[in-house]
Amino acid sequence: MAPVSPTTDITPAVGAERAGPHRRRRPGAALIAGTVLVSLLILAAVLVPVLPLPDPDAGSLSERLLPLGSPGHPLGTDGQGRDLLSRLVWGVQPSLAAGLLPVLAAGTAGTFLGIVAGLGARWLENAVMRSLDVLFAFPAVLLAISIAASLGAGLTSLIIALSVILVPAVARVVVTEVARLRELDFSQAARAGGARTTTIAMRHMLPNVLPVLSVYCSALVGLSIVLGSGLSFLGLGVAPPRAEWGAMLDDLRQHIFTAPLLTLIPGAAIFLASVAFNLLGEGLREHFDVRSRHTV
Repeated sequence: MAPVSPTTDITPAVGAERAGPHRRRRPGAALIAGTVLVSLLILAAVLVPVLPLPDPDAGSLSERLLPLGSPGHPLGTDGQGRDLLSRLVWGVQPSLAAGLLPVLAAGTAGTFLGIVAGLGARWLENAVMRSLDVLFAFPAVLLAISIAASLGAGLTSLIIALSVILVPAVARVVVTEVARLRELDFSQAARAGGARTTTIAMRHMLPNVLPVLSVYCSALVGLSIVLGSGLSFLGLGVAPPRAEWGAMLDDLRQHIFTAPLLTLIPGAAIFLASVAFNLLGEGLREHFDVRSRHTV
């Protein structure tokens, strides 16, 4: 099944007409928490080259599997004696790339396809959506593994694989929203006034789709991070010895019985990053007052 399969009822609670902006409202706790956590992740990814951390790839067999709180190694070391704190922070970069870049690519492609299908003739909508349904027919994880394996291990292959499996989900959300918006008065008035389809798409549809899309894509980033870590865990993502959370899990799994606490560290990072983006999505949903009902 697809990673996220929305129903056909994803409806903004605020009128979509361009006569007035969304109501101003104070940021909720979820939006504040999500923004802070996501900002910390981005800050860590940007500043990690200048942080006073040990070399993430330098190990020492005499210091292998040091426990939490060891002198000089607050989070201990892995099976090759590499500092886990350093590798955890350096792993933010590829993990965020695996979360943000596929969603950005899928969001751009899915929005274009959704608007084209939603504003085009019935045959065009059927052609676009039935083509995307072919991708929905495959289990998302299996399809991602197949694409990444065919392209070869690496961050680029991982990003391409995740982008492909996310496009249909984004397109379905957009086409559903466009189908609702085109029946409203402002859209009908634009058509009656002789506005071109491209004008309606850019000036009327896209601005009103973005709130729903931002909420949905925020949740997809968390999902993409989890899927990207899973592919790296299988050896289809970031190539060793580069630090990445999924690859760290793979390195530490053989020590799960001898050093169980150490194996939880990269898993906890993946979990917290996913929670951060889901909090951000929930906060945006509350802020834009978007009522969305979809199944995961």
